[in-house]
Amino acid sequence: MKKFSLLLLVALITSILQAQILNAGFESWTNMGTYETPDQWGNMNAATASANVFTTAKGTPGASGSFFVKLTTKAVGTVVTPGIIVSGQLNTTTWQPISGFPYTLRAEKLKGKYQYMGYNNDSATISGWLTKWNTSTNHRDTIATLKVTTAGMVHTWTNFALPFTYFSTENPDTAVIMISSSSRTPKKNSFIWVDGLLLDGLVTAIHKEEPVGDINVFPSPARTEVNLAFNSKSNFRGRLQVIDNVGNTISQSEVEVHTGSNILKTDLSMIRPTPGMYFVCLQTPAGQLTRKFIIGR
Repeated sequence: MKKFSLLLLVALITSILQAQILNAGFESWTNMGTYETPDQWGNMNAATASANVFTTAKGTPGASGSFFVKLTTKAVGTVVTPGIIVSGQLNTTTWQPISGFPYTLRAEKLKGKYQYMGYNNDSATISGWLTKWNTSTNHRDTIATLKVTTAGMVHTWTNFALPFTYFSTENPDTAVIMISSSSRTPKKNSFIWVDGLLLDGLVTAIHKEEPVGDINVFPSPARTEVNLAFNSKSNFRGRLQVIDNVGNTISQSEVEVHTGSNILKTDLSMIRPTPGMYFVCLQTPAGQLTRKFIIGR
């Protein structure tokens, strides 16, 4: 019995150690000659090296170790380029992640320490995705996301804890963490310093008695509108959201749900979202119900 318990403890510790962000404290860097790059983190330095501009740099001392990462938005020729890191590979043309790292737990939140400042109303962005490869569709399913933009300025090391929003009861197989010194319209000199990242906590799928029955989303693919049809067991006031596959809320409204048959409509004609996969989410007294749909061309 003692031997079994010891093996179980070793397996649990091994799982926790393996299921964490690589080089999360930014202690490990590789010298590339004219610049350094944080190991395991995709960034823009290789793409901007010809202009002798580097948006990702090593800072010292760190909040909890010897080093931290400094991301700064700079002009690269005529293009204002944010400092971006991705826990995997980064597409330096689109500024979007290509890949992440193996991760199979349902993390509750991303924790760490930061300092930041946005120039001319700019803001830094911290995003995360937990995904799983779907062998039936040959695409990745989004299990959970987080996306937070900073406000104001913080010039001392400050703890943060950012929760994931879950869209599925499945366990992920991959995690991606992406941090940028700017938002969609980068402004020169905006920066964020980061150290001591950690995926923390575990979310379990708790099944409560839902106030609604089977949900039907139509049409899919959708173009100008998406509808949510269901039968409700009670009256309640809820919130209806449409969320894209990186966690941005593109539509939100308060809705009145009545006992019996309901059809909730979201007008997409004014939003004009790009084609792709989206989620429609209904907040109920028992929690959030989420369904996937496609916006077509």
